[in-house]
Amino acid sequence: MISSPSLQRLMTNCGLAVLLTASAGCLACGGGHKTQTSPQQHTVALSWKPSSTSSAQYNVYRGTQHLGPYTTKLNSTPLASTSFTDSTVQNGATYYYVVTAVDQNSESDYSNEAQVVIPPS
Repeated sequence: MISSPSLQRLMTNCGLAVLLTASAGCLACGGGHKTQTSPQQHTVALSWKPSSTSSAQYNVYRGTQHLGPYTTKLNSTPLASTSFTDSTVQNGATYYYVVTAVDQNSESDYSNEAQVVIPPS
C-alpha cells in the first residue's frame, strides 16, 4: 500500500486501527419452515469510525491468514460509507478483514485486522 502523510491523517482521524468491528450472522431462510435441507448462508457485517475528512473513501480486504496476505478486495469501487456486508463467506471458515482509506491518488496502509469465525452451518 502507498502511504502518504495526508492518508496517514485519514487513517488516524477515522480510527480504523481501533474501531474496525465485525460480526457473523446469517441470511434469513425463505418461507416459514423450521426444517432446513441446505446449510445457512452466513454474512459478516463490518463497520468502522468515519474519517473527519469528507473526501475519504474506503476499500475492504479479506484474507484467510492472520496478518495477511489479504488477497480478496471485496468492493469494486471505493466505499463512501463506513460499513460493508460480506455475503460471500464459506461456512466453517475463518476470515481476517482490513480496511484502507483512499483518495484520488493514494491508498493508506491497512487498518488493524478483525477476525471472524464463520459457524459450520
